[in-house]
Amino acid sequence: MSGSLLSSLIKFSFRLEFFFPQFIRFFISRKLKEYKEKGVLADYKVRAKRKGRYHYFIELDLFVNTEKGGELHE
Repeated sequence: MSGSLLSSLIKFSFRLEFFFPQFIRFFISRKLKEYKEKGVLADYKVRAKRKGRYHYFIELDLFVNTEKGGELHE
């Protein structure tokens, strides 16, 4: 891989930085959905916001299913 191609890819990836909170929210939501389907969580909310360049705010509201005692059974 040539050096100019590598530097171009790195520059392009930093241009996508604006979308990182959406990517993070997507991947966290996927995992939490698995836990909800297993019955560990009753519900969840994920919020992600870009505060500034390379600064993000991520908030998770987890509602634990108390019927199973909130334990993860794998």
